Amino acid sequence: MVVHMGMDALATWIPAVLAIIAAGVAGWLLWSVRKTAEETTQRAEAVRRLAAAVEANADKTGRAATTATEQAEHAWEQVKLSRRQLDDARQERQASTQAEQWEWAYALTTAARELVSSCHELIRVSLDSQVAPHYRTAADRHYRQAGQRWQDTMIKAIARTQPPLEMQQQVATFAEVHQRLHGHIGVLLRAVETNTLGEGDTLTKQVHGMRHELNNAHRNLQRIVSSNLSTPQQAQTNASQQTQLNQAVAAQPTGPQETTAQATGPQPKASPAISPAEPQTQQIATRPARA
Repeated sequence: MVVHMGMDALATWIPAVLAIIAAGVAGWLLWSVRKTAEETTQRAEAVRRLAAAVEANADKTGRAATTATEQAEHAWEQVKLSRRQLDDARQERQASTQAEQWEWAYALTTAARELVSSCHELIRVSLDSQVAPHYRTAADRHYRQAGQRWQDTMIKAIARTQPPLEMQQQVATFAEVHQRLHGHIGVLLRAVETNTLGEGDTLTKQVHGMRHELNNAHRNLQRIVSSNLSTPQQAQTNASQQTQLNQAVAAQPTGPQETTAQATGPQPKASPAISPAEPQTQQIATRPARA
């Protein structure tokens, strides 16, 4: 009987214990699931924060890239603007240099032509016995003034334009011939004043020979000045075509070449006795001085 009751009690307690164990296991599983869910939520939140940070960094990077692009475009525009300004400055410098060369070439050729003309006039009045002395004195004064203007213009033109060696040599040749003729003219004037100059005198022949030599030196000087004016323009055109920075530089005016072509045409016929030949580049020096 007692054994039977013990078995009944044991049968009653075993399910209770099992139920308690099952409830504990279920509680532990529930706690584990909740903890796992919390960890998952935390991880998801961390992932969201990382995603937000990545998105913010991406936005910053995009804005920085846009700013860098704008700055690069602005810098490129500044480079193009600087290049255009450099082209304009180079073109203005070339035009200014060309105009200055034309002006000094005009002044040099004008002074040389005036010197040759006054020299011939002085020789003419000196050899003409019908000319009054005061006319001879006036011609001598005009000749000396023309010589002084030629020297001043020659020095300034060479210093300002720095011509090539060939032109400097021709200028020196013209000046040397003029100095030798100047000495002969002084002797001629003294001979005329003292009335010691005879018909067909050697001094007269020497003066005429030096006068023709001065004419030749003058023509050579005009030719060198003309070629020197056309050479810089061709060099500028070639340089502008090679660099291609500014097409306007390549479009140089054709005035110097056309005028040079005109200057090589037939020359006016000079008087065989005294009047000098018309200079070849008289027209060359006129146009750019007003341009």
